[in-house]
Amino acid sequence: MSCFYFLITTAYPELRLITIDSNQLPVIEWQNVRVVTTETLAKGYGASMKNIQDNLANHKARFIEGIHYFKLEGNELQQFKRVPDNIRLISKYISQQILWTEKGAARMSKIVDTDEAWAFFEKMENAYFRPIQYQKTLPGNYIQALEALLESEKEKLVISDERDEAIRTKSQISRTREASAMGKLSVATRKNRELTERLGESVKHATITAVKNATGKEYKFAPLRKWCRENQVEANEVPDIRYGQVKSWPAESWLQVYGINLKSFFANSQRIH
Repeated sequence: MSCFYFLITTAYPELRLITIDSNQLPVIEWQNVRVVTTETLAKGYGASMKNIQDNLANHKARFIEGIHYFKLEGNELQQFKRVPDNIRLISKYISQQILWTEKGAARMSKIVDTDEAWAFFEKMENAYFRPIQYQKTLPGNYIQALEALLESEKEKLVISDERDEAIRTKSQISRTREASAMGKLSVATRKNRELTERLGESVKHATITAVKNATGKEYKFAPLRKWCRENQVEANEVPDIRYGQVKSWPAESWLQVYGINLKSFFANSQRIH
């Protein structure tokens, strides 16, 4: 297993550095968000700066300014340069500067698509983008978001049942209408199950975050991706409150790679109580 560590140091006075493997990442913030430079991504991902820049140009539709990256020019660039620590990181002669957010760095690692890029982002995600106190609250927030969505669907079913019951107490409902009501309930139940699966927690597939929350253990994506490639199986893309979308890995890959039987953890999440 690849090891990494992070260390805040003062190699330069007041300049905070976080070391990941042999790479030193200066701590940079813009608009109260931690960001990294193109140079940092290039070094960590084993690519050239031109490669990162070309990827941004060629996949412009997949990157949103202000969400995945900041492009500093004019007054904003001058404001950035006026921070003493920042002026040490960039040339004073440049006319623009790209700063990558956590979401942008994640998306770029997918485009570079090498084990080195994926692994470095994972280390950077834990050590750089997320302070320890944020890491402690994130699993709870993810679970709360999932539970809130599922609870909303269940409440809709309860309301639907109560409405149908009121109709039945006022008049006799024909067998045909009862069958129709049951059909609607069945559709709602399926929608509830589909919602759970889209969120990456089901007996068919699950995200790394969902399994981590269920087991309390850490898992790497690379072995799962390798198994899927070798067996010509596609992982699902599901919504994620942090990145927009993430991979939800097939049940068979979890079983073969990590010995995890998803039915043991998520079977109950697909039942309506």
